Amino acid sequence: MPAIKLLFIPILAVALATASAASDDADRDGVVDRLDECPASETGAPVTMRGCAYDTDADGIPDYRDDCQHSSGATVDSYGCGLVREIELPGLAFESNSATITRSSHSALDAAVATLQRYRNLVAEVAGHTDNVGSAAHNRRLSRRRAEAVRAYLVAAGIDAAAMRARGYGESRPVASNDSEDGRARNRRVVIRITSGTEE
Repeated sequence: MPAIKLLFIPILAVALATASAASDDADRDGVVDRLDECPASETGAPVTMRGCAYDTDADGIPDYRDDCQHSSGATVDSYGCGLVREIELPGLAFESNSATITRSSHSALDAAVATLQRYRNLVAEVAGHTDNVGSAAHNRRLSRRRAEAVRAYLVAAGIDAAAMRARGYGESRPVASNDSEDGRARNRRVVIRITSGTEE
């Protein structure tokens, strides 16, 4: 019986020390609070010895959320990618579950053409997005096809094809909750992101 008691004491001490360490590390990033310069790090994010998430290009977006980790000194969006301007396309619509642009959408696209024509040395991304209805793979494909359809319209209207790329993000970047029809409608969108260029 004494041997059991002796074994129990160090086990209890380790358990208490572990609990104490956890209580001294509020964000559970492995850096105790008194040394943690970023005490609200996102759970699971890789951090430096000072408790802050890595940000290789120092653009203010931590590496684990940074899609463009070589944008040092640039104005960036919330995903760490260079952004001069973002053109929304209010009124843009497609036939249901397809990449066919409705005729009523032409005025919104023509307005975008007029804006893009003002940029010298233009580099832009036509980004397609969906709601979360359907599989992620289907939504990625659909969003890319819709982005490609918008890009084709812009090229046909005179915008340099080499200046634009189309990319589909599917449901991965919502701007609203998918729990309501209004939110899902807002998430079904195509935007034009100007990443480089000078407006004349």
